Amino acid sequence: MSLFFVHIPKTAGTSFRKGAERYFSPERIVYDYGANSDVTSPLVKKFLYDDQPDFWQFKQSLNNPAMIAGHVLIARFASLWGVGNTITFLRDPLQRIASEYEHFVRHMNYKGSFKEFYSDRGMRNRQRRALYGVSLEAIGFIGLTERYSESLEMLNDRFATRIPEREDNQGKPRLEDEYEFDEEDLVELRKLNRRDIELYQYASALFDSRYEMFKSNQPWAHACLVEATTESVSGWAWWAGERDAPLEIELLVNGELASTVRAVEFRQELCRLLPPRGGYVGFNLPVKLSPLDTVQCRVAATGQRFPPSPRRIEETVK
Repeated sequence: MSLFFVHIPKTAGTSFRKGAERYFSPERIVYDYGANSDVTSPLVKKFLYDDQPDFWQFKQSLNNPAMIAGHVLIARFASLWGVGNTITFLRDPLQRIASEYEHFVRHMNYKGSFKEFYSDRGMRNRQRRALYGVSLEAIGFIGLTERYSESLEMLNDRFATRIPEREDNQGKPRLEDEYEFDEEDLVELRKLNRRDIELYQYASALFDSRYEMFKSNQPWAHACLVEATTESVSGWAWWAGERDAPLEIELLVNGELASTVRAVEFRQELCRLLPPRGGYVGFNLPVKLSPLDTVQCRVAATGQRFPPSPRRIEETVK
């Protein structure tokens, strides 16, 4: 098994990377931090920063790496390593951007104001852009910076590793310390990073759900309610880890069990991410619902609910 770590800046990624180096050894980790970075591995520069990047030849040239990591978009390697082996950490968006600003000032000689920094289009919604095109529910593991110890505990259990906890490259004395903002900056930051805020809130709810399953010694599932209309409910689901058995999904309408279905239908749109069961992880249920009904799904074997909160039909009607 080889992991793909999407290192989003200022999310405790350096702490995780250094811990991974200690556990796996640096020689077993491949780095992609850009063509001009001294950290970037020679094979990455050779195959991926040429005039015609050859991703397949790049992977074939590797000698059983434990992990590939870098400041890259998830789309860069998810189709080679598989979404189930992809990991990342997310952080409260406003705290993350404040930390990145301090990093730019300290290490990159940035001279602009905090407002100039966060107003730059390239600095907005950085977490969403890093994960764009892949549903959060599908990603092998998403940790939270603010709950780093719990995240590492669950990640090590999920991938049968023993990556130690570290605190590296921090702008603040302690990871749990928070930056403070004046009201003007706070209003503008929330406006400019609305998509990141929504992403983080949803990721936090997912984390709570999965951590609850983990602490109860129950397997958790990657599961997504893709569409819910007055006529049908559809989605996909598979077990985290190596389990290949199909999931039985229960549909709850207004909190009551309405129907049951197995997640065994083909979902072509997922195949580029190398899901388990060859992509036969989908489900579709014909239903008759009213626009004000709420729907939620549940994994029959464990009681895990998805999405984390019931969804109103009117939100998804086209």
